This record gives sequence, structure tokens and C-alpha cells, in this order.
Amino acid sequence: MLRKTYYALIAVVVLGVAGTALAAGKPLKVFIMAGQSNMQGKARVYTIERLKMTDDSRQLYQDMTEKDGTPVTVDDVHVAYFTTNIRGEVEQAGPLNPMLREDRDFQPGDGFGPEYTFGIYMHKTLDEPFLIIKTAWGGKGLLNHFRPPHAQVGEGDTGPYYKKMMEGIRKVLADPGKYHPAYDKDAGYEIAGFVWFQAWNDLVNGFYPAYYEKHKDEEGEYLYAPYAKLMATFIRDVRHDLKTPGLPFVIGVVGVGGPLDEGDTQYWLRKAQEAPAALPEFTDTVEAVRTEGFWDMELVRVKKKLRAAVDKILDDQNYTGGPRARDKRFRRMKADVAPKALTEWELKLLQTGSSNAPFHYEGSAYTYGQIGKAFAAAMTDLLEKERGD
Repeated sequence: MLRKTYYALIAVVVLGVAGTALAAGKPLKVFIMAGQSNMQGKARVYTIERLKMTDDSRQLYQDMTEKDGTPVTVDDVHVAYFTTNIRGEVEQAGPLNPMLREDRDFQPGDGFGPEYTFGIYMHKTLDEPFLIIKTAWGGKGLLNHFRPPHAQVGEGDTGPYYKKMMEGIRKVLADPGKYHPAYDKDAGYEIAGFVWFQAWNDLVNGFYPAYYEKHKDEEGEYLYAPYAKLMATFIRDVRHDLKTPGLPFVIGVVGVGGPLDEGDTQYWLRKAQEAPAALPEFTDTVEAVRTEGFWDMELVRVKKKLRAAVDKILDDQNYTGGPRARDKRFRRMKADVAPKALTEWELKLLQTGSSNAPFHYEGSAYTYGQIGKAFAAAMTDLLEKERGD
């Protein structure tokens, strides 16, 4: 069932009202979603309004909102979320809604990541209660922070956030009934799938270019190839540690900035993230989802139009500042220039299309919403292959 307000959600939790019951004797499915800041999610609720503005996202808007425009809450889907903010360790839990963010100044119901639409669309597919365990920490890389126990690239012990991820997962699995009212102790649970969304810190940590210079003459090596090896090891170790051989695994491929050519280093990191899905040992159990196609190109166009308008004003004033000084001027001038340079439609898109930095996918419901939906589609495909459908 769907609730129209967060107050109704609170009442549901307090009263212990569950949604659709699981079939007798059927284990509760558990999906794990892990990564760094873009798995945490940076989208503010107001960016959902942007979805109404273009044909390619109107259906997404309908699926994410009630008839009155408020974000849906899916009582059948519960989330247990482990992260850290400036206050320290954070644990959040409850029915799926836009509440799961790490920032201290945001109210419940004012933020989400890919787990939101992943949960919405997986529920449409499964039509049964399930639990999402989300473990995500900003600014963390696979090379060190999430380093898998059997990593053979670089140096170091098992990453502290790999350990924290496993601690959070095991805490929930030790008492699933605490996190989902539909859990039946006699039926148990089933770890049904894992979604990984991370890469930005590996893009910028400097290790891979240096490694490439030493190994570029080796057959099969290319910039960020070590990430592919780490990712494959990560999958193997997660499956081993959770005692789930063949666990369906979705890799979210970094897509900041949209489509890129080979001249961009991120292009090669994307290739490395995709590579494990092509390994024979992972056939039909691992899928990579490219997220670049979900970048908001209309927002890019509007931002470029606004920047051009500000630059023209500066040129007309014979402004001679360098790039950094121009950027500073742009930030100071854009609010005044936008209403004059943009159409009413473009201005609204600018206002509702972004709530965070570009490397956080603009904090955009347009982008995060499509990413979560694509993760659900990939997971559905893997589950069908697992069943032999």
C-alpha cells in the first residue's frame, strides 16, 4: 500500500502495520546496495518536479509520486541504511521513501539515491515484500577503503569500509525482523542480489596513471585495468563472505558528465568497471549498467546558455580576469542574469534540475531516478537467468 504523507508513514511504523504479506514459507528477499557518495544519494525531493518537464521522464514522475505530487512510500519495501556524517555513525531504517541521506541539515523525506527507484521498480516486478540493506560512505575508493580481502593490486590490508559494509549487513541479517515486519523467522531470508555504485575516488586518487606507466607494455593492460581486477576480486570476496556463490551482482558504471570519448580518463575507468561482467566465470550472474546515458543533457544545454550570457556581459565590459576569476564572477552574476537570459521553461528546469555538484550527479531526480530504475531492470534480468526463465 502507498501512504501519501510522511506522517502517515510514521503512523504505519509505530502501529507495526505491514504491507502485502509474504506467501507462507517464503523467505524474505534481501538486496544489498553499497558504494560511496553516489550510492548515498544527493537528490533533493524538489528535483522530482523536473521529471514533468520532458517526455522521457514523465512516466518516471508518475511512478515516483502520488496523485497529489508527494513522493510515494512503499510499505512493502524496507531499507536499513548505514553511513557516517559529521555527527558520526548513522543508522536509518524504515519503509522506502526519500529519507535516506547522510546530511545533517536535511529533514526526513528530503533526499534519496538510486535505492529509491530501485525499490519502486523491483517491487513492481516482484510484487512482494523485500528488504534493502544500503551501506555507503562518501569519498571512498575500491583500492583502499573498500579493498577486498584477497586483492592483489596495490598494497594494504582489507579495507576498513569493506569491513564496515560487512558489519552492517551482518547486523541486519542477525535480526531481519527488526528491519522488516513481514519477516518470518521460520521461512528465513534469501540474499537475492547486490548492487555496487562507486568509482569517483578511484578516478582521482592518482594510483592508476602511475601504475599504467609501469605496466602499459604488458598485454591487456590499459589505464584503470587494475580497477577491473579489484572489482572482480570484490565480487568473489563478497560472495564468499556472504556464503552466496553465484549471487546476482550489478555494477553501476560511473557516468558523470554523460557520454565521453577516449580522450577522457573517465572513459577508461568506465571500460574497467564493465570488464568483470564479460569474464566467463561471471556469465549470467554479473551485469554492468552504464549510467552516462541518464545524464540530464537538457540541463547541460541550459547551463551552457546561461554561462554564454554571463560571458557576453563580461566581454562587453572588457573584463580581463582569468578562468578562475571568470568562474567566480559567473557564480555571483548567474542569479541575476538567468531570468533575463533564459525562457520561463528553461529557468524552471535550471531551478529544479539540480540540487548538488556535478560529481554528485547534480543531485538530480532525473539522473538518480533513471539509474535506480536501470539497476532494477538489470537485477530482474539476472534473477530471471538464475531461475532459468
